[in-house]
Amino acid sequence: MKKHDRGWATMDAGMALVVLMVVVVFGLSKLSDWQQQKNWQIDAARTSAYAAAARAYVGHNYVTLLNASTTTAPTVITTAMLKSTGFLPSGFTETNSQGQKMQTYLVRNGQNMELLQGMVVSSGGSVFPAKALRLIARDIKTGFGGYIEDGITITGALRAWKIPLSSYGASSGNGHIAVLLSTDELSGAQQDNDRLYRFQVNGRPDLNKMHTSIDMGGNNLNDVGNIGGQNGFFNNTVSGANGSFTGNVNATNGIFTSNVNATNGIFNGTVSGANGSFSQNLSAGGQVSGNTLWAGTDIGAGRNISATNQVSGATVYASGNLSAGGVLQLGQVNNAGWGCYPNGQVSRDANGGILSCRDGAWVSPAGKPRLSEYTYTNYASSYNYSGIGVHDFCTSQYGNENDRNDSWRGVERLADGSWRITVKDGSETAMCLDW
Repeated sequence: MKKHDRGWATMDAGMALVVLMVVVVFGLSKLSDWQQQKNWQIDAARTSAYAAAARAYVGHNYVTLLNASTTTAPTVITTAMLKSTGFLPSGFTETNSQGQKMQTYLVRNGQNMELLQGMVVSSGGSVFPAKALRLIARDIKTGFGGYIEDGITITGALRAWKIPLSSYGASSGNGHIAVLLSTDELSGAQQDNDRLYRFQVNGRPDLNKMHTSIDMGGNNLNDVGNIGGQNGFFNNTVSGANGSFTGNVNATNGIFTSNVNATNGIFNGTVSGANGSFSQNLSAGGQVSGNTLWAGTDIGAGRNISATNQVSGATVYASGNLSAGGVLQLGQVNNAGWGCYPNGQVSRDANGGILSCRDGAWVSPAGKPRLSEYTYTNYASSYNYSGIGVHDFCTSQYGNENDRNDSWRGVERLADGSWRITVKDGSETAMCLDW
């Protein structure tokens, strides 16, 4: 290479290096801008999520919030309120990337006092640059995005609208975000809340609940699980494999091909079926018939109860005479002297002897008395007693006495008709007779 060409080569290399450095610096600047815009998009998405939660909260509590608001005095919804009611997840941060907190201000519409309008406003933290405000406001998806650049006025994205902060009773500063929730937006939220959802929404059971009657227009409800309600009125047939009722069943006629289970049953006509089970009363103006009739408590009849086989129950009561063509078998066993109630009951002892309840105790009929013996021993130096129940007559085997110095043994009758053995430092045997 000639010497006079070397300078040009050096200059070319230097120019190329300068161009490369400019390209690198420009590229890094663009990358930084791109990353910053991505961060602002995240802020816009976060603000949209907050505004959507506030919108849903208003729709769910519209009447309450309307009653609490005026055209000048707002009702304020905080992030904590949205989180505690489930409209925002518990991990939702209180602030955006600049440390600003969001709040929603609700006032009544000045032209229609029965409608609400709202404004989401950020406050505190550090300010967003002007470019960020415009981009974030543009990218907000819920309501109408806006920003505050002078501290007193909210400006919509693309400068589409302007509203004074004072219209919503809010305060903030320049460099902050705002979202307009219009009257239409909040009315739509209320309508969303009134829709009946086909699927379960976690934390929103009200979305699957009717608040008025449904007229099916003669169409069916198919594949139903359980049906719960206060009353059922049917103009035609009710069919089912089994029926269980905890209250009354009232019918002019009842025909059952399977089981009938009820706490109470009242029928004006005939009751017939293969099986019938009632845990309480069965009343019928006509005939009650069946292969087997079973009642857990009383059966009452104004006339006769006839059966070719066994009639069994916890209690059988007859207002007139009770007669039997065979013997009367008493199953319960008692002993003379045992307590009983009421007077007039009849029982038997283990040997088949007849007992009757008299003066609160079982006694045997007049005749040979029944002898019972009771022994009580007490060698303590104080008087002790042993009750031996009610008897017609009791006496001491030894006679009431002091058999040693400072001792005593004897049998005595108490005011209630019962007897007891009294012993001090000795032993006593009482002999009791019952007729």
